[in-house]
Amino acid sequence: FDEAGLRPEDIRTLEDLNKIPLLDKYMLRDLTREAVTANKKPFHKIATVPEEDFVTVHTTSGTTGVPYTEPFTEVDLSARGFTAAGETPARGYWSFGLRPGDVMAHLWNLGGAMVGGGNHVMSSGAAIPALFLTIIPGHVGRSEEILCLMRDVKATAMISTPSYSKYLGELALKMGMDMKKDLNLKVVVTAGEPGPASIPGLREDLEKLWEVKAYDIYGAPGVMLAHECEARCGFHISADYAYVQIVDPETKEELPPGKMGSIVATKIGLNAMPFIRFDTEDRGALINEKCPCGRTHPRISSVPGRLDDMVKVKGFRFYPDTVEKVIKETKGCTGEFQIFLEKDEKNRDKVRIQVEHEEGIMDLSDFHKKLSHAIVTMITLKADVEIVPKGKIGRYVMKAQRVVDLRSDEARKKYEEASKIRSAKYFD
Repeated sequence: FDEAGLRPEDIRTLEDLNKIPLLDKYMLRDLTREAVTANKKPFHKIATVPEEDFVTVHTTSGTTGVPYTEPFTEVDLSARGFTAAGETPARGYWSFGLRPGDVMAHLWNLGGAMVGGGNHVMSSGAAIPALFLTIIPGHVGRSEEILCLMRDVKATAMISTPSYSKYLGELALKMGMDMKKDLNLKVVVTAGEPGPASIPGLREDLEKLWEVKAYDIYGAPGVMLAHECEARCGFHISADYAYVQIVDPETKEELPPGKMGSIVATKIGLNAMPFIRFDTEDRGALINEKCPCGRTHPRISSVPGRLDDMVKVKGFRFYPDTVEKVIKETKGCTGEFQIFLEKDEKNRDKVRIQVEHEEGIMDLSDFHKKLSHAIVTMITLKADVEIVPKGKIGRYVMKAQRVVDLRSDEARKKYEEASKIRSAKYFD
C-alpha cells in the first residue's frame, strides 16, 4: 500500500478498490520463499495478526506450483469469517435440494491443504453453526469401506473431486452395488478441479453413473466459494462474503459484466491473512441478472479453466479443456486423456495426446483417424494422437494432471519415477 501511495482514507467506494494493485499467487510464493530463506516462518511477511492468535494453519494444494501457507484465527473459522466452513457452503448445499437430516460423505485428502473446505476443520464439524448437514468425515483411500459406510448410514450426498467421484462410482458398480437399491444418494457434488459446469459431457457421465443429480462448486483458496443452483446456469457468489471483479488478463483493467477475463476476488471477513484483489487467474465472466432460481446475488459463468493452464508450444496457444471438449463429445472415448509436451529428435517442441478408448470399438484405425482430425482441427496445431485401451491412463486422487511437460531431462526423469507407482489403485 505504501508503494502504491495509498492510505485507508483513499478507499471509500467499490470503485476505489481498483486503486489497489492486484495480489497474486506468485507474490505470495515469493514472500513465502523470502521468509523461509531468512529462517522465518512461511507466513512471516503475510500475516496481519500476532502468531499466538492462530488456531490452525493450512496450505494451498500446490498443484499448479509452490504452495503457500495460510493461517487462520478463531474469527476466521467462524461462520462469518471462513468461506469454507459456514454460510457459503450451506447456501450451496441448500440450493442443491439438501435439507436438515441429510447426510453428506465429505471425501477429501486429509492433511493441511485448503481443499474441500479445510479438510479436518470441515469434516470435524468445527465452527460450522450455519451448516445443517450431518457430515461423514471421509478421505481419499479405503474406497470400498467408504462406499459400505455410505450404504450403511444411508448417505444422501457426497462431495469430492470429479476424478474421485467417477472412480468411486465405477468401484461401486464393480462391487456389485445397485445405485438405487443399495445407496440412498440424492446428489453428487464436485469441486477442486474443472467439473460438470465446465467440462462438456461430464455432468451427464456422473449422473448416469450415480443415477442422481450432479452439482458443481467453484472455489479459489482463501477468497471465495461459489455454487450452482437447481437452474445450473452459473456459479452463485455470496456477495456479502466476497467481492468479485473480472479483469483483462493483459491490462488488468476491470471488465464489464458478460466479458470473459480473469476472476479477481476480495474476501470480506478474513482476519489473519486478508486477500484483497486476489487474481485467481481463473477464467470467467460476471452475470448480474436475476437467476431463474430466484436468487439475486451475481453469478460467474462456468469456469472453463485457469489462465495459467494455457499450453504454449511452437508459438501456438491452446487450453486443455478444448481437447477435453472434443474427447467428451466423441463416442467411444472414456473421457480420460493426457497431453505430453516433448522434444523431437531435432530438439523441437512436439505435442503428444494420449486418449483412452472404450472396449468394443471394431475399427480402431478409423476411430484414431477421426479423433485425430477433430483434435487437430480444434487446437489448430499438429499433434500426435495416441489411442490407448481403457485403464491405461492412471486415475488421480485430487486434481487430474492433464498436461505433462517433459521437455527437460529432469522433468522426464521425475515423471518416469512417478509413473512406476501411479495406477488406479492409487486411490486406495
